[in-house]
Amino acid sequence: MAFAGFKKQFNKANQYVTEKMGGAEGTKLDLDFMEMERKTDVTVELVEELQAKTKEYLQPNPTARAKMAAVKEGILADCMLTYGKKLGEDSIFALSLVEMGDSLKQMADVKYSLDDNIKQNVLEPLHQLQTKDLKEVMHHRKKLQGRRLDFDCKKRRQAKGKQQFFFLSGCIERWFV
Repeated sequence: MAFAGFKKQFNKANQYVTEKMGGAEGTKLDLDFMEMERKTDVTVELVEELQAKTKEYLQPNPTARAKMAAVKEGILADCMLTYGKKLGEDSIFALSLVEMGDSLKQMADVKYSLDDNIKQNVLEPLHQLQTKDLKEVMHHRKKLQGRRLDFDCKKRRQAKGKQQFFFLSGCIERWFV
């Protein structure tokens, strides 16, 4: 069984080389199928680039982003709230600090919520699409290509056998006539 599998792989490789180098024409695929293949290729590229760009948008440098987010929103908001309350409510500056601190805290919460929401509702489904669905489609396309090569190889050999038969029958007729 191993030899038969090796022979089949060899025949596929031979057909592939014959098509690419020798100019043999493979089985023509349906235009709708070719359009679906093109769209699948574009979807694969889209998912890869979309994931990379979204991650880059959310976290240009993950280490710096973690430090900066904590410093910018959280610590700054706490600082403003603390000193605004220490100054007392009778100062306009203190009220401004408290209000700005609350605003920064809300911005931090919204930003973290946005990050979590995008990761959960955009990046994870894209990752799922990339690792499961598109991978499966690419696997089936590869199998189809192998089967097409095998089919074309068998078809070519069959046509070659008919040509030899007609050649031999012509020679035999000439000898006996």
